[in-house]
Amino acid sequence: MEPIQFLEVAKKFLNVPSEAAYRSAVSRAYYATFHAATAFLAKLGFRASGGPQAHGEVRARLNNCGNDDGAQIARWLRELHGHRIEADYELTSALFKAQFKPASWVLLAEQAIRTLNTLAASPNLCDQIRKGIRAYEEKLKS
Repeated sequence: MEPIQFLEVAKKFLNVPSEAAYRSAVSRAYYATFHAATAFLAKLGFRASGGPQAHGEVRARLNNCGNDDGAQIARWLRELHGHRIEADYELTSALFKAQFKPASWVLLAEQAIRTLNTLAASPNLCDQIRKGIRAYEEKLKS
């Protein structure tokens, strides 16, 4: 399965006029982005650890990769993760009663995935990001 399939499902949920569908759209959009970012990092040689810590680990690597687009994706992941948590656990939140906000977050996920694909298509950017993450992880070790 490819991460983009989660995004396709998220878009379909936006067409179902219900709060539950809008909440599900946000959750799927986050996971589409998270798995796309995880796959991108794996392509560079960085495997995410299993479990809930992987979410922060992926964001930290992108945030400290030495590339502005990578850092932007980390911020988008943080934002989408917060909305995903709210969608799944804060059932009294009014943010999911209408389609507008969830649709904007699905578009944000789509932009993040598009940016990841652009980065992945450039060997030079991949090399820069790989070196930036290695330098970041070396600092953590010291």
